[in-house]
Amino acid sequence: MKLTYFANWKSCLRTLVLTMMVIVAVLAVKPATVQAKASDYTQDTEGWIEACQKVGRDLTKYNFTYGSHNKPTLSASIKHGRKANCASYVSWCLQEFGVLKKGQTFYTRGGRIHKRFKSWRGKVQIIKVNKKLTDVNLQPGDIIGWRDIVHTNIYVGKNGKGQKLWLDGGSAGTRRGRVRRYYSADKIKTFSYLNKHKVSFIIRIKGL
Repeated sequence: MKLTYFANWKSCLRTLVLTMMVIVAVLAVKPATVQAKASDYTQDTEGWIEACQKVGRDLTKYNFTYGSHNKPTLSASIKHGRKANCASYVSWCLQEFGVLKKGQTFYTRGGRIHKRFKSWRGKVQIIKVNKKLTDVNLQPGDIIGWRDIVHTNIYVGKNGKGQKLWLDGGSAGTRRGRVRRYYSADKIKTFSYLNKHKVSFIIRIKGL
């Protein structure tokens, strides 16, 4: 009788120890980092701006500096180099929103689009303009390619004073200094200097 009781007690103790080990192992596992997907954003102008601001916050969070030699995806750039410019920022925004596939990028030069992929897959409308900014009718969410400066950025709308508002991942989205760093590309800003420049084309996401 005593032997049976002792055997049962040892069995219960082993079960308890194993249970505690499982609990400790489960608690020790760190929760996976949840990354935003294109489906996390409403497919409208508000969702598009939200996706762009998320990318901008990451540029600030990971201490990106302005420059070339950036990677085709934001995640790759976080791991290697942490460089961004206007075109990489807009490309990463389009990837974040699901318009471009991961790794697809474009840049502008001489008022033209130079894309590193075959097709926009019918997701955008390219509107040729070639007019001064003050003469162009923009819609919030439009991506602008400039004629007389090598630049691209995102038009957000107007403030109460009628000033145009922008999201910008170029040097204008950083603090001034010898090294252009400390991005604030998630902040919506006015850039009055753009009023004197010409818009070459608009990339307008369909459905916004």
